[in-house]
Amino acid sequence: MERFFKSLREGLIQHLPAYKGPDLHSRGLRVEEQAFLFLHELEDVIRDWIVSVYHPTDHAGLAVADWPNLAVSPNEMFAAGIAKAGLLRIPATPELVFEFLRVAWRTIQHYGVEVDGRRYNGPALDGYRNAPSPHCGVAAGKWPIRVNDDDVRFVYFQDPDDSRWHRLDWEHSPMLGTPFSAEAARYARTLATRTDRLADPNVALAQVLERWSSGAVTDRRERRMAARLSAERAAIPGLADPRLDGIAAPPQHEHDSAPPDAQPHLVAVTGDDDEETDLVADMNGFYDDALEVLE
Repeated sequence: MERFFKSLREGLIQHLPAYKGPDLHSRGLRVEEQAFLFLHELEDVIRDWIVSVYHPTDHAGLAVADWPNLAVSPNEMFAAGIAKAGLLRIPATPELVFEFLRVAWRTIQHYGVEVDGRRYNGPALDGYRNAPSPHCGVAAGKWPIRVNDDDVRFVYFQDPDDSRWHRLDWEHSPMLGTPFSAEAARYARTLATRTDRLADPNVALAQVLERWSSGAVTDRRERRMAARLSAERAAIPGLADPRLDGIAAPPQHEHDSAPPDAQPHLVAVTGDDDEETDLVADMNGFYDDALEVLE
């Protein structure tokens, strides 16, 4: 910046009328009698000089790594950077990312909001519980809740008073230390209702999530989702060891100490030591339900 001020003074300012110089000894005679510029006029002159003179001029401080002896200007260096990396589009505020999430119009109840069968809550809803929203039309009386389908542990609510964003936590998020997709949440709820229809839905869902966290799964589709969740967990620093994020070690199942001839109810994910016939049988129709849409 100091070098730029020197370039600006020597390249433009000292040539303007009524220039007084950097000190008393460099000041000319009767400068107060010469024409002068207002601040907005001086700003326009400086902007014009930067665009037409400063940026197109070669700079000794700029160098291309492939051609270190090549003299380049700021405009040429900028063009080289765009050609290599493209334009960098930086949002005006970090909160702008919430504007691109899916909108779910919901009422705010005493327990919070419910999105796709999942209940979310947070202190930001305290002033709006059981209160209608000012929105009209199809969403009359409902509030916009932003949902990230790649991680449904949280949803986001914007306070209409100060436009600040607040995170609402899913009631089952404490047992999940890694992103949990909407697809996995829908399938977990389906398993919970399929395994025990008489049990409490929240308890059954908690049991399914515990099985996925410990790596105990039942069928191909569940194994595929569990493998993806495991890969996401391994990619996040500090989550490879469950002890690091406060998640207890996987519980021991009753069949762990069962006799060798006993058949466990749950099948743990195995390695590459399966028989070839088992692998072929397991791979047949592996992707049949990949595009299945759950109602």
